[in-house]
Parts: sequence; C-alpha cells; structure tokens
Amino acid sequence: MGESENAMRFDKQIALRCFEESPPSIDAKPVVDYWLSLWQGDTLPARADFEPKGVAKVLPSIAIFDVVPDQSVHCRLMGSSLTQGLGHDPKGEDWIALTRPEDRCGRLQRWSNVARGAIGRGLRTGYRESGAKQLVEEILLPFAAAEDGDRHQVIYHISWKQTVYDPTRGGVSAVNCLAQPFRLIDLRM
Repeated sequence: MGESENAMRFDKQIALRCFEESPPSIDAKPVVDYWLSLWQGDTLPARADFEPKGVAKVLPSIAIFDVVPDQSVHCRLMGSSLTQGLGHDPKGEDWIALTRPEDRCGRLQRWSNVARGAIGRGLRTGYRESGAKQLVEEILLPFAAAEDGDRHQVIYHISWKQTVYDPTRGGVSAVNCLAQPFRLIDLRM
C-alpha cells in the first residue's frame, strides 16, 4: 500500500448520517454505536481499540475478518451464533472459497470496498424454524489498515440467531438471498 493510502482520511459525518438516515436494527445498534465511539476525529477506528466487552451482549452475532483487498478474505474469529449456523467454526478459512463460484467475484469486491473504507449494509432473507420468511440485517464496518499496510480487518454483524432461523435455507454461500441490493457507503474524503 502506498504512503498516500496510509494517510487517507475518512469522514465520520458520513458514517453518522448513514445510521441516522437508516437506523440499524436493535441487534446491530450496540455494534454500530461502539464502532462509532472508537473514531479519533476522521480516522477509522483501530482494531487494537476494539474491546469485546464493549459489545458483550451481541458477541455471538459478530465476526472479524482479515481482508487483503482484491485478493482474500479470511475469518479471524466468529461468534457462537454464527458458528452454530454454519455448522463449524471457520476460523482461518477462506470466506470467498465458501461462496458459490459464480458469486465469489462480487463478494470479494464488496469486502474489498469495505476494507478500503466503506460501510456495507444489506438485508438478507432468513427463515424461522416454522418456515416463515424473515429479514436479517447484515453490517460490515472497517477498521484502520494494519501496520503491514496490506491487511485490513472488518467487523461483521448479522442479526440472525440460530435458535430463531433455519440455516438450511440460505447460509454463507447464498449471496443470492439478499432481499435488497447490498449498499456500500464510502467514508473516504
């Protein structure tokens, strides 16, 4: 990464407006509020400043990913609700490889854009155990670039709960279960 990209500035006001104009779900609000509180002026939050106790109640629905833009997305850690839904703990796994081949390019592009400094928001179709269709909110939030410059971490939250939704109808590979187009809100100045 070039020196100018390391010095890139972001606009916290854009982030604030994003969630004022379209408030996060009640499940996602603690994650969003905590992430917003970690900003230092117009500098993205540092991963080192993120303390799990700051979002303890929603940790089961959070994951953190290592992203090398345009190259890879690997799961660093994943909460218990998400690992139950997947049926295994994907720590260290290539998230893009878990995606249907025809959707890999689009998913890598979205994660790369978030890693570079965008908020990602989507609504997915989920299913209750009864079979009733439900919407679940998905939010991706960037951290400041790592010291090595190539790797970025992204916090991921989805308002899905294993005890409520049927994971056999959708899942990590089901990019096509988006109920609305995935939105990217660029924070770069």
